[in-house]
Amino acid sequence: MKNPHRKGNTYTYQVHNFGASKFDFVFKNVPFIDGRIVGGEPTTIEQHPYQISVQLLQSDWCGGSINSDRYIVSAAHCFSWPTSWYGIRAGSSFHNSGGQVIAVSTITIHPNYNPSTADNDISIIFLASALTFGSGVTIISLPTQNQYVAEGTRAIVTGWGDLQEDGPAPIQLQVVGVPIVSNARCAALYSALGWGVTDNMLCAGYDEGGRDACQGDSGGLLTINGTLIAVVSWGEGCAQPGFPGVYASVPYLRGFITSITGI
Repeated sequence: MKNPHRKGNTYTYQVHNFGASKFDFVFKNVPFIDGRIVGGEPTTIEQHPYQISVQLLQSDWCGGSINSDRYIVSAAHCFSWPTSWYGIRAGSSFHNSGGQVIAVSTITIHPNYNPSTADNDISIIFLASALTFGSGVTIISLPTQNQYVAEGTRAIVTGWGDLQEDGPAPIQLQVVGVPIVSNARCAALYSALGWGVTDNMLCAGYDEGGRDACQGDSGGLLTINGTLIAVVSWGEGCAQPGFPGVYASVPYLRGFITSITGI
């Protein structure tokens, strides 16, 4: 089961097999939100213990990061189904086994989230029971409000998303390094496609492409020195030359996290 992803100006038609039932749906006229790890390598949860898998009907759907023993930060666009259909798996390098599996109690979407532009693409999950901390489960550090992130700074993306555009998804957690791209340069690149890059977004990737997040990584982490800098949101394809990945900027959206979690 994969996240929906767009080709051209619309989402492609997907059939999702949710156990015994199938739901056919189409998304149109919304920005390319593909959840996007290409060009990376396998890693372990002990190296990234704040990463979790958001599960939809017990299958990997999106990523997220541990904010406390009860709160998870993820992307707003990951949540369009009933809350009771979601859970999380923490503390495992594999999205389909091991670790702690916990039900979701509530999901709070940023009040100004715009699905047509992907602005403010962030959400907070409140868990039905508390996580047990250990070597593979711990809280991620958060940046300060409006913390500056310099262009060219190396960041890390982790997730269980596809290994290539429209390709297979791995079972083991993947990691890849990408440099920060300035918002001004990122906006200029995406203007050719008619997509906007706002202050609430942050971009990262290589001019030549080849390394990026991909379908299934949505809601996951972009980190610098173990601090959550951004949340995987959208982009043109996976690892396409000239189109960096676009993320929800945690420094700009820090106030929302505090308003919900008190952290």
